[in-house]
Amino acid sequence: MGKRLGITVTALLFLTGIASASTGSGLLKGWVHPGAETIKETGYQGAQTCAMCHPEALNEITQTVHWHMSTPIRNVQGLPNGSWWGMVNRECALAGSTTLANWTASTNGTFTVQAAGCGVCHIGGLPMPPLPPGAAPTQAQANTVDCLVCHAKDYNMHDRKTLVTDATGTHWGEDKSLKAALSITKTPTNEACLRCHEHAFSYDYKRGTPYTPQTDVHAKAGLQCITCHVTEHHKMPKGQYESDMAANDLPNVKVTCSNCHGDTPHRGKVGRILNEHISKIACQTCHIPVVAGISYENWGKPVKDTINGKYSELSKYDKIPSIKGLYVPTVKITMGHPDYIWRVANTKTHEDVQSWMAFQVSSIKSPGAKIYPVRALTQVLLFDKKLKMWQEPGMGFLKDNPEMKDFPALLAPNREVYNKTGNVKEAIDAGMKPYEAMGFTWSGEWMAMQVPGTSYISVNHAIKKVGLSCNKCHSANSVMNFKALGYTPAEIKELEKPQ
Repeated sequence: MGKRLGITVTALLFLTGIASASTGSGLLKGWVHPGAETIKETGYQGAQTCAMCHPEALNEITQTVHWHMSTPIRNVQGLPNGSWWGMVNRECALAGSTTLANWTASTNGTFTVQAAGCGVCHIGGLPMPPLPPGAAPTQAQANTVDCLVCHAKDYNMHDRKTLVTDATGTHWGEDKSLKAALSITKTPTNEACLRCHEHAFSYDYKRGTPYTPQTDVHAKAGLQCITCHVTEHHKMPKGQYESDMAANDLPNVKVTCSNCHGDTPHRGKVGRILNEHISKIACQTCHIPVVAGISYENWGKPVKDTINGKYSELSKYDKIPSIKGLYVPTVKITMGHPDYIWRVANTKTHEDVQSWMAFQVSSIKSPGAKIYPVRALTQVLLFDKKLKMWQEPGMGFLKDNPEMKDFPALLAPNREVYNKTGNVKEAIDAGMKPYEAMGFTWSGEWMAMQVPGTSYISVNHAIKKVGLSCNKCHSANSVMNFKALGYTPAEIKELEKPQ
């Protein structure tokens, strides 16, 4: 995966905590919000109420990925270090669209998994995404921050998932009720984080590794999200091995198993052997045995969401209701062992170790690489049948690139129109309309094309206390594809011997 492919990915996608806390500090038993009595007396008016006692909070949160949906990046193939990238300016394959095209998509004014408007999970109630990437918000925009969606124990997500129209335009709502305001927690609970993370698109299909006491040993032990993702002034560390999201508030902060378990966590008779594996195998590789979710998605072939449709099929694994009559893309749902790839930490000393399209970049030959579990995703997205990528604003430099001069322009459909009509052209017309002011156009003729290469979605949760047994890997029926991982025939023969 070289520099040229990185440039290809860049062009392809051009169209396209919470409170400062230390581990375990925020969920102290008996803690009561000191401002509760004042809120009882004066009511809750949103972020302005919180800012009366926390004047720095709005400034902090609007400088994070939760506001910008992007951060300055480094070592991402084909993108300049320091430029702002993230979900705000990239195509999301699972959504089949972009934030600008899909910000307020809904089903009759309500968020559904079939018409999932991107803005529903943005920390502010804006009528459009915060563009251009990295731009400082106005005070009026900052005042739309929804503090309670993260800091209220009792929060009605139905209010947030319902569109409202006011003087600022049409945007997603928020729960400003007294009940929510009187249930403020010092730091966010797991339930608060999961209101958007994983449960934004559906019950839990995005990564297929839910963080619940029933599925994850750490959740069962009572660990909070911020136990590992320790925030600094509202900035959230994502970890250095995540390759499917370029944005990271704190890229120099490690979020690793060794932070708590050390580099030699195994004990007992086989502990030494297992610890030797750690130099080449990430902990998650053995301790995440199952993932579920969409492995293939074709936005060029809408199908009706009937009892046998997309989301009802997914409900075999997760609780997702189908909505009969709405159109969804053709998909394949799988459940089983993860795929496995080599990864290298994105640190200051590495170069081009992260792919914008979540392709595999590292290999068995990459210094410091480890085998990580991932979910594989094959994508068929929508492209312009006539216009090339280099013809769009800012993409002219691709005209002289042999690999890109004939590459088609990527299109962004509006999911609400797509889901209501099943008419791909109408959906593209609606989705591309917001881009007109930016100089983007499309010919009116579309085609569906499989994106070259396979994307990989990171998985880090649904950790089991007991890892895979030795013979799950060391056998002729190994869960790993040793050949694809780059091992030689002689090495594979040795690896497949029973241990």
